[in-house]
Amino acid sequence: MDAHTVVQIGMGRIIDMARRGELTNRWTWAAVRGGWKYVVAMVTKRAVSDAVAAARCGWCVRCEALDAVDTSKAGLRAGYCGNGSTGKGGPTCGCLVTITVDGAAPQPAGKLWVRSESCPRGHWAEVTH
Repeated sequence: MDAHTVVQIGMGRIIDMARRGELTNRWTWAAVRGGWKYVVAMVTKRAVSDAVAAARCGWCVRCEALDAVDTSKAGLRAGYCGNGSTGKGGPTCGCLVTITVDGAAPQPAGKLWVRSESCPRGHWAEVTH
């Protein structure tokens, strides 16, 4: 899946949540900035390695905060780190973290590829090397 498709999916969720009044202006802006970090990481080839992204994904798919939802594309589910609120188990960021295609195992997406990102619950950290 290319970066354009992933950004399109994430932006669709941001727009839908903002329209329903589920995101404040501050959270909407934070979500747009997060999507931009992903694009920059992919375009500048400064994303984490496949192994690091897969390890991060392993944490996310086991986390109770993972919110997996169907997208507008048939057979495609997007997984988000909650909705940006603090709930049972700690804070969430609402970022796109996994993509599942046609029922296959979830794959890393969005935030998981960005070196400077970390889990709001402390399960995985920024990659500095």
